[in-house]
Amino acid sequence: MMSFFKKLFGNESSHVDWELVRSSDKVYPKNSITLLLLTMPNGSKGTGWVDMAYRKYKFKEFCPYHIRIIVEENTDLDMGEIEDFFSDELQKICIYHIISRRMSEVGMDMDCYVEVDESVEQYLRKISLAENRFVSFSYQIDFDPKWNNVSHLFNL
Repeated sequence: MMSFFKKLFGNESSHVDWELVRSSDKVYPKNSITLLLLTMPNGSKGTGWVDMAYRKYKFKEFCPYHIRIIVEENTDLDMGEIEDFFSDELQKICIYHIISRRMSEVGMDMDCYVEVDESVEQYLRKISLAENRFVSFSYQIDFDPKWNNVSHLFNL
């Protein structure tokens, strides 16, 4: 019976014109933030959030590069300021989706997805090495078109 419906309605996703989507309000879903209470491996407590709007985001394949930003503790800045610093600058380069922000034992972790990797990597390398950098951080960039690196966050 299922094969009948697949034949009738098709099982291929329709072609999406990414250029139209990326310039529309559909590129960013309406936020659906879930707050997290975390217990670190050392037993200390922390907080974080996950944007559940990305659980079923239709355009994941167009932003296939996962970035994990690991921020070292900086008591002078709050997590919102640090998040805004990265978000504001990276959105100038390309489509940038922040999926989650969580406290860690050393500071803060952010999980994001972007549509391009090379220019983002160049920017992150430049600011991570700058003497007068806003915060000390490291980062990892992985090709993850199905967003498997963050799928566990949507089930917390």
